[in-house]
Amino acid sequence: MHVVVYLSSGFYAAIAATIIETLQAVNSVSGTEIFSFEFLAKKSRAVSKSGIQFKANIEPSKKIDVLILLAGAESEATQTLQLMDRETKHVLPLIHEAERQGSIIAATCGASYFLAGSGILDGKRSTISWWLKKEASRLFPAVRWEPSRLIIRQGRIYTTGAGFSGLELITTLLLDLGLSKQERQVRKIMVLPPSRQFQSPYEDSFPAALDPFEKQLNKLSRENIRELDLQFLALRLGMSSRTLSRKFSQELQTTPGRWIQEKRLEMARTLLEVTRLTVSEICYRVGYQDLASFSRLFAKSTGMPPAEFRKQIAG
Repeated sequence: MHVVVYLSSGFYAAIAATIIETLQAVNSVSGTEIFSFEFLAKKSRAVSKSGIQFKANIEPSKKIDVLILLAGAESEATQTLQLMDRETKHVLPLIHEAERQGSIIAATCGASYFLAGSGILDGKRSTISWWLKKEASRLFPAVRWEPSRLIIRQGRIYTTGAGFSGLELITTLLLDLGLSKQERQVRKIMVLPPSRQFQSPYEDSFPAALDPFEKQLNKLSRENIRELDLQFLALRLGMSSRTLSRKFSQELQTTPGRWIQEKRLEMARTLLEVTRLTVSEICYRVGYQDLASFSRLFAKSTGMPPAEFRKQIAG
């Protein structure tokens, strides 16, 4: 099988190298060349985020069996989207050609943005880097985003979460291609970590340029998480509940209720990570009265119940 790895501007060298070195290890333990591979990029020398250069082709040298897209990243989400917008015109023809050839198409980190932009994710489940989930949901509402997941397969399309979820991608591909024996051998040789299913335990505050309205809201939520409701916010911000609801819709593209729930669950994740409070204590501290309801909401948001979340983030 021929694997093509596309290197977008600002890609991570470690991810690109790990994917290829894993395929080389499979060839080695198999005693035959199961995989051939090449890098593709806009230029013959692709420069990673760290400045490491990779020799790359401009066009595929032969039929693509597996296309893996690597995306770059900047210091905040808006800049990352601008970077990927500049890359799109180079990536979309490659995606469409791979689709025409019936190739497996996989996206790591923010590269799900390219797939969503091509339209092939419409109506399909997909994940993306956790720090791009809001922008992805806003820009591509036709995609069924499940950003708590680390990897999602829909037919011949694979999408993964942030950073080193590329490890989960390549090992999942090996299993799906019927190479479980080789995958086990390579996992032992390379001392690969156990497979993970969720990226939600790794979520954190990503630097972003907040407008004054959102800064006010965040300050109020940090200091008054248990009292948060529409009336409380309206009173503290000096406006009617109707005006505040309209401002939420216009400026944040959400409702006050959804925003408040998100902030409560965000604080719950932090408390599970950095304190020894029990789940019941955290439930009450972030403004919920019913532990069962809190646990259901938390599991729906992160993909796992609070106790399992704490176990994974501690591990």
